[in-house]
Amino acid sequence: MKLPIIKGSYLLNVPLIIVSIYISWLTLLFGIAHLVGGKNPDITFAQHLMGVAFCIVLCVIGIVFLIVALAAIRGIIQKLKGKG
Repeated sequence: MKLPIIKGSYLLNVPLIIVSIYISWLTLLFGIAHLVGGKNPDITFAQHLMGVAFCIVLCVIGIVFLIVALAAIRGIIQKLKGKG
């Protein structure tokens, strides 16, 4: 799969890396923290399942943004190899 973003300019890739890494870090942190937090005895099983689903969604969002950041880094590396 070829991403068109990797052919973009540095002006596009660098801010994309910064934003993607921040969003990825934040969502993965909250998702994993929710998983590690454990089950609270005061909530019902249905609420616990909703929390686990929320955790999975956060982790998927984090992984997607991490892949976008890696693609942008790959685009910068390809541009540097092309100039050298």
